[in-house]
Amino acid sequence: MSRKVFVMSIPRESALGLHDWTQPSSGVKLQKTKIGQTKDTIRALYSTSKGGLANYISYTPWIENGEQKKDEKGNPLMLQQKLELKWNKPVGYFTNIALGKNENIKDEDRTYFQKMRWPLGDGSTVFDLDTMDGEMGYYVCLASSMVANSEKEWRAHKWPKAKWYIALENESEEIKYQRNEIKSKAFGALHNPELTESYKRKVVSILDIASTRSTLTSEQIHNLLYEYIDKSGFTPGSNIEKFNELNLLLSTAPGREELEARYILKQALDSRIIYEKQGSYTWVRPEGSIVIGDRYSEAIDFLLNPKKSAELEQLQEMITAKNT
Repeated sequence: MSRKVFVMSIPRESALGLHDWTQPSSGVKLQKTKIGQTKDTIRALYSTSKGGLANYISYTPWIENGEQKKDEKGNPLMLQQKLELKWNKPVGYFTNIALGKNENIKDEDRTYFQKMRWPLGDGSTVFDLDTMDGEMGYYVCLASSMVANSEKEWRAHKWPKAKWYIALENESEEIKYQRNEIKSKAFGALHNPELTESYKRKVVSILDIASTRSTLTSEQIHNLLYEYIDKSGFTPGSNIEKFNELNLLLSTAPGREELEARYILKQALDSRIIYEKQGSYTWVRPEGSIVIGDRYSEAIDFLLNPKKSAELEQLQEMITAKNT
């Protein structure tokens, strides 16, 4: 059976009354927004949070039997690797690497997602998931802020930039199962022994669910994380993605060190010892203010730098003094 996903244009009121046009035989609204056969296009755009093109598959885990697939060296695999195998493409074919700002190369030298465009018609557009371009186009829709995950989410104002929505009632059971599996795995991680009560408290703070200075019971912390996951969507930067990123850090010693650094930075921000303005992080010290990073990653690198151990110790002492 052919697997198809329907993407519907969001009707906007028109002086010509196009939004009220209906199918003569059924009376169902056509959801027209334009006269004629005008089409828009969608493509994978650059995402600062991903550091590459928002294609969904390069940063979404390859999940099977409730576990993320890994290669022979134990490295986690993404949907990109699964789909390169499925469509018999070389490693890296579906990369989300973006062109540089002033980089100009021939079309034939561009990667798949650098050159692909998918037309979205006025009314309904069909993505055939049994074709490579159809499946890739669907994933780009999932990653785009211009396409709501469902009509229900669009009507709930969760997608302020959306011009289209995915008609979930026409979505394949496999894709629905994949989404449920992603959410179930995140719920299951709440009971992972590695995610101790102490780490849960730090994760709640780093995710900005609660301040580091708030007093919460273990039950409240668990419930807050559960609700955070439960209300998540599946687009880039979703709650589940942010939670999984932190949970994954617990699996390695360097990752745990990074999580601790993120928590210390959050403590310093909550205690107004470090201030963030336009992405820059300034530490106000008695001996004079210093900028520890012009972006979040640089501030974390500062705290992880062994050569800054004296500064880190001073920062922790200031945090302790501020909270006692």
